[in-house]
Amino acid sequence: MPHIKFTDSTLKKLSATKTTWFTDPTVKGLRLCVTKGGVKTWYVNKWDPTSQKTRSVKLAQWATKVTHCRWAKDQLGKVAHDITTGNVQTRDEHSAEQAAMGIPTFGDALEQYIEHRTQPRASGKAQMKPGTAYDYRNSFSNHLARWADVPVDELPILEINQHLNNLQLEKAHAANHASSVAGAVVRFINKLCALALPIPSLLDNTKIRSRVQTGKLDMSVPWSDRWDEIQAVKNEHKRLAWMVTWYTGFRHEDSLRPLTWDQVDLDAGTVTFGRLKKQEDAREIVIADDVVRLFERLWEIRFDDCDWVFPSRRVVKGNRGHLDVLDRLPLTRAGDLRHLWMSTAREVAPRHVHRWLAQQTMTDDDLRMLGHYGQPSHEEQKRSANAIASAINVQLGAPPSSVIELKRQYA
Repeated sequence: MPHIKFTDSTLKKLSATKTTWFTDPTVKGLRLCVTKGGVKTWYVNKWDPTSQKTRSVKLAQWATKVTHCRWAKDQLGKVAHDITTGNVQTRDEHSAEQAAMGIPTFGDALEQYIEHRTQPRASGKAQMKPGTAYDYRNSFSNHLARWADVPVDELPILEINQHLNNLQLEKAHAANHASSVAGAVVRFINKLCALALPIPSLLDNTKIRSRVQTGKLDMSVPWSDRWDEIQAVKNEHKRLAWMVTWYTGFRHEDSLRPLTWDQVDLDAGTVTFGRLKKQEDAREIVIADDVVRLFERLWEIRFDDCDWVFPSRRVVKGNRGHLDVLDRLPLTRAGDLRHLWMSTAREVAPRHVHRWLAQQTMTDDDLRMLGHYGQPSHEEQKRSANAIASAINVQLGAPPSSVIELKRQYA
């Protein structure tokens, strides 16, 4: 190993025909690696009494524009002290120590969070649905996977924030969702492992645009054209699911498709959903007369081997599930109908009532409008539901539905 004097003037002219290590007898423990290409890198060598072996710690590359030799010599004492006190470890040693301490990687933390949220919770809060877990994993895989193997206590939060802020310029929805995923996981691990990590976040200028603003939902398409393509759906359960969606604005994944008959009261004309995202109690929603007739038809064509309102045609291992994602129509998807329902409801029903009917979380202003009982009366809901259905029928140019007409048309 060649000996030289570590000065900036000396290193500026230093070169090697192959990778060579240089030392300075006056600076014990400091080494310089010079490659054939001329890259010069500082290392500190020191005996570790804890692990009983010599450790080599990389400092940085030598820089030509500063007094870098002085900087390297100053770092020598600090790094040598860290090695002696056992504060320097290899990546494998650090990972093993973290595993023993129970500090997971970012990817493992995500799985722990999902497992925690999908189990019954002592607090009584709603469990995470399989579709939500899928969305979390998908968002993580698309936008956060580069940090999957990084222990959570070493996450470069500033780097993650910069990445999300750059992402939001092109994909605001994706950035917002990824930020929510990262924040939820870090908050969970902070509590689980008694850490105090900063929470990944976006800048305040994140702009989420609706499907109308992005042009993905063309409001110029006549409603009657959308209605005609729904009527052409051959599977009657799917066709009725589309129709119920248009007349109620119900969410599909969480509410409508997994609906069971014990949630439907045809005599009272109500549908009851379990506790919503921030709602403490189950929500009973009164449906329009047109929708009652659609449910009456669904009752007539129900399958005896299950309790699903919208059963699947497929039977897997003796079990019949509910309808999966509805086929996307040429002009329309389920979320579009909810948006169109909302656009009509805002015009003909009080805000706090149509938000209740649409399963939306009630704001403080909404709750003040609802008074002591915290929900619209059945009569108020029925008036609004029928007014919305009537306005939709006007837009569609369609008469109110009846079970007789449904039987005649689709029997």
